[in-house]
Amino acid sequence: MRKAVRPFSLYLIIGSGSVAALLVSLGLPMLFPGWRWQHEPLHSTIEALGGLTAIAMAIVLLSSTQEQARKKFYPVAGGFLTMGLLEIFHALSTPGNGFVLLRSMASLVGGLGFALVWLRTSEHRRTNDVSILWLIAMGTFAFGIWTFGFPEQLPVLIRQGEFTPTAIAPKSIACMLFLAGALYFLLDYRSTRKSKDGMFAGLALMFGLAELMFTYSIMWDGPWWFWHWLRLMAYLLVLWYVGRGYLSTLSELQISLAQTQQAEESVRRSEQQLRDMLEERERLAQDLHDGAIQSIFTLGLSLERCQRLIPKHPKEAISKIGDAITDLKLVIRDLRSYISGIESDSEHERPLGEAIASLVDTMNHSAPFNFRMHVDPTAALQLTQEEATHVLYILKEAMSNCLRHAQAKSGSVSLQMQSKSVRLEVEDDGCGFDIDIDQNHGYGLRNMAERARRLGARFELASQKGKGTHIIFDIRKKESHVAASI
Repeated sequence: MRKAVRPFSLYLIIGSGSVAALLVSLGLPMLFPGWRWQHEPLHSTIEALGGLTAIAMAIVLLSSTQEQARKKFYPVAGGFLTMGLLEIFHALSTPGNGFVLLRSMASLVGGLGFALVWLRTSEHRRTNDVSILWLIAMGTFAFGIWTFGFPEQLPVLIRQGEFTPTAIAPKSIACMLFLAGALYFLLDYRSTRKSKDGMFAGLALMFGLAELMFTYSIMWDGPWWFWHWLRLMAYLLVLWYVGRGYLSTLSELQISLAQTQQAEESVRRSEQQLRDMLEERERLAQDLHDGAIQSIFTLGLSLERCQRLIPKHPKEAISKIGDAITDLKLVIRDLRSYISGIESDSEHERPLGEAIASLVDTMNHSAPFNFRMHVDPTAALQLTQEEATHVLYILKEAMSNCLRHAQAKSGSVSLQMQSKSVRLEVEDDGCGFDIDIDQNHGYGLRNMAERARRLGARFELASQKGKGTHIIFDIRKKESHVAASI
């Protein structure tokens, strides 16, 4: 962060520089009396550079990213734009009335732009500002064309190498306007301590003194050239300072943009982590629903059967209770695995065919229900551990639904090879349901469809009221593997 110049130091710099410039301007006629140097190409170059610099400064001021700064310097930017255009016309003209008129009007509108900062308001609208600047630019261009096209209509502004009162009047007014602008920026600097205000105060003061000395100078003499060069140097100095601030702002914007991109990336990572957590939570809920909860339901059926066996077959009941206790311990172990984040299920440690046979046997002995099982060992071997886990979960959910909701008396479980897939089928003769109405409300059915999506498998559900339910789960396999197995 740049340190602001102390007020006393700034006043000393501006004051001493102005006094020195005045002394040089007054001393040149004494050192070189009667000296003249008429060099129109050099003069045109200086004026053209000054005009282009003024236009560039207007663009830089209007490009400020700070709304408050843009409002503050808007009148000055308009003055620079108009003055720059007129100075370019002045550089293209030849010595004469139009030559002096263009220079006088450039000074007058430039001073007016500096003086109008006293009247600035906070109600500017940028769209209107841009429109006004376009109108000013077109009006200035038309005025320059008029001075070139109708020289006979111009007032007499120079006679025998000296300026007439008609030429001196606008320059005198311009001098006062520039000095008013210098006073404004000095007072603003006193309260803001911004170096930019101090620089524009010095620039306005230099322009004001230049207009003052122009009224006492003669074309092509020493003071006349001196103030041309001094004004151009002041232009370039302030443009360099403002441009450096503009580039600094661009650099800060780039840093801010990089920080924003980093923040967005951080937000995206957080969102991804949240999605992963939600997906993991959903997966855990599915596994609990299709695994542990269904196992607990099966245990409940076994205990109910034990309760019925106790009066007549107490020994068989005690044996079944022992089996239930063993199964309960396995369920507890599975629950602990879920909580610790380790995917482990006691049933999945066995081959899929054995796990299906055990599940069917448990269901058949837990309720008055008869499940028929048709499991092809070759088909079971085709499945990966992940695919086998999903198959077992779907089978638990489907068989549980047969007992709890379908009121079925019998059903079948089939795991067979197909031409390009391994197919699991579960069918019952229960009451069935209306798929269009009930499917969206069944959490277990949604879990089945989601498991099929994860594996890229085909899940098909067919059911009608009074006609049972038929579930198909096709896991696609490479044709060569299936053919080799067959």
